[in-house]
Amino acid sequence: MITKDRPTLAARAIRCYARQRYPARELVIVSQGGAQYRAQLAGMAHAHDLTDVRIIDTDPGLRLGALRNISLDAADGDLVCIWDDDDCSHPDRLAVQVAELIGNGAHTCFLSDHLQLFEQEGSLYWVDWTLPTPKARFPLLPGTMLMTNDRRFRYAESGRYEHFGEDWGLLLELHERVRVHHISGHGRLYLYSYHGENTFSRAHHQKIRIRSRSRAAIAELESDIRTAMAHYPVPKPVLVYGADGPVFSISDGPGENTWR
Repeated sequence: MITKDRPTLAARAIRCYARQRYPARELVIVSQGGAQYRAQLAGMAHAHDLTDVRIIDTDPGLRLGALRNISLDAADGDLVCIWDDDDCSHPDRLAVQVAELIGNGAHTCFLSDHLQLFEQEGSLYWVDWTLPTPKARFPLLPGTMLMTNDRRFRYAESGRYEHFGEDWGLLLELHERVRVHHISGHGRLYLYSYHGENTFSRAHHQKIRIRSRSRAAIAELESDIRTAMAHYPVPKPVLVYGADGPVFSISDGPGENTWR
């Protein structure tokens, strides 16, 4: 997990980590914040009784590629998983991805489906990268990577992919050299969030909505979406959309509205 002076976002990412049902794990936090932020992060881990969290202080001027390499170097596990500080993971995320990776004899895996939340407007979409129009070169969300801890693979620390799209260069190399598995149908496991402080612009996130499933498909997934959203510590109510319009709303309390 790479983070810098975003305590509210980091707190919910750590909460999602604490609730993972997969037991054999550790959280490596690479922090570009100062001593005060480090203390906040340590306090968050302590609040969840986590003893498997390590915080690594780094130069605040480093780019994302270098930061991710620091995290790879620090990770002790057989597998490494991106844990972005501004997104949320379902309690079953690690368990499902590890089982899928092992069951398919893969080196690396990604989710091909995910939820996408626009926090400021309270809108939620189920994004499916396998949809044929437009066809994606790789049907996946890069931030959902779970990879074998393999020192052959590194992020770029200079050039085109040193910061923006730093995961794209690694993604290309992985698909060229090892078996990569794309996991479909588990969009509930990951909540990709636009909150206004993201690395990529609002326009970038809005473009992703073109891959949203239809209203009819969302209606069939309503139970899964409601159950998943109950786990995510994000502002509610939210209005759930299909590609062709709103479907239903979710609130924290009784009396939820339903759209048809």
